Amino acid sequence: MRKMFFIGLFAAALLLIAPAQNAQAQSETPKIEFGAQYTVLRLRDFDTTDSGVGGRITYNITDSFGIEGEFNFFPEKRANFANPFYLDSRRTQGLFGVKYGMRSEKAGIFGKLRPGFVHFGESTLNPAIQFILPVPPTASSTEFALDIGGVFELYPTRAVALRFDLGDTIIRFGHFGGAGAPSATTHNLQFTAGVAFRF
Repeated sequence: MRKMFFIGLFAAALLLIAPAQNAQAQSETPKIEFGAQYTVLRLRDFDTTDSGVGGRITYNITDSFGIEGEFNFFPEKRANFANPFYLDSRRTQGLFGVKYGMRSEKAGIFGKLRPGFVHFGESTLNPAIQFILPVPPTASSTEFALDIGGVFELYPTRAVALRFDLGDTIIRFGHFGGAGAPSATTHNLQFTAGVAFRF
């Protein structure tokens, strides 16, 4: 299903981009983009869906290649998935990397590769086990993340871009379940929609 979605997205982008190659030469792509977005992260292995908000900055080196950084905040309190003995953790996510693809004056399609992190904020020990295990009363953790996927953009005007991301956010838990526990890698679907102002 996901493969068919990407094939359809790619085909639609080719149809939009092909007729506009001449127009592209007449209008240089803006170099800097500042964006705001809404994002949904499906933590598959934990049967949990988180929604959050964030911001992004992109520098377009060429029409096809850009570097960018993104920061997202997920406000709902949940278990600290890096250590499930702890509760009431909020998550933040930072991603920094590249996108590469093709664009016309009205639309663009790109692949993205962005390493970064997911931070599980300060959380408190589950009261049901606080007298059983000799562990600290609070904990937080920062885990490596890698975002791989696709980006589809629409340009209603030269100064505004609408952006839609779909990808696999891979999270590597260094000690899944606390210190001394084995590591684990999870694959998580993430969808983001936002608007950017281009300069």
